[in-house]
Order: sequence, then C-alpha cells, then structure tokens
Amino acid sequence: MNEKRLWNKIKKNIPKAQFTRIESSTMNGIPDVFGILCKKCFWLELKSDDVSYPALNKWQVVWINKHVKAGGIVFIFKETLLERSLKLYRPVSRFTDPRTLNPVASFSFPYNWARIQEQLVSLLREAA
Repeated sequence: MNEKRLWNKIKKNIPKAQFTRIESSTMNGIPDVFGILCKKCFWLELKSDDVSYPALNKWQVVWINKHVKAGGIVFIFKETLLERSLKLYRPVSRFTDPRTLNPVASFSFPYNWARIQEQLVSLLREAA
C-alpha cells in the first residue's frame, strides 16, 4: 500500500517524465516503473517501509545488476516512513547486498518535487 502511495506521488509530481507502472508476474525482479525523461529511458524500483536501506529481494538484485551491466539506468526511490525521508539511489556497478548501496540524494518531508525532478534530470544527463 505504501509503494502505491509513493507511485501516485511520483507520477503526479514529476510531470516532465512519462511513466508506466509495470505489474509483472512473469518475470521476477523487474522494477516497478519504466520511465522516460530528457529522451532517456530508465527503470524505477519503489520501496516504502521502515527499513533504512532499499530492501531488495534476490531477483531484484540480479535484474538490476544485469541491466546496469548492459548499460541500462536504474533508480531506486526509497521512502523511509519513520525518518520521513525519500532517498534516491542509482546503482552503477555490481552489488550483492542492498545495504551497501549509498543514496545519491536525500530529501526530507515535505518533499520538494521540483528539486527531485531536477536531480533525476541531472543524473540522466551525466549518464550520456
């Protein structure tokens, strides 16, 4: 339920992007959302809970690692409910333990969505 709320916030407050929510029961590990922003395609994994790191399952770790290795872009939006914060992660190399990931940006509640969108644009331009 919390990830659905996060999804609704993202699609409402990042208007420059085109997002498609993916519900896949046929492929383990595929991220929640496919996005296009600034002519760049990327995937978003959404997490919203009380854990301090993105609690990815083993299939998500494998999918993200393969996608990044192939040159794809993946972001993880991690909303930590107790801290009332939103962290943005961008895995750029192979990892096995999600607790080792470091956020590239962190936003406190209430979220400045214009700043979040600007951060995404900046990260996508860097990926060129």
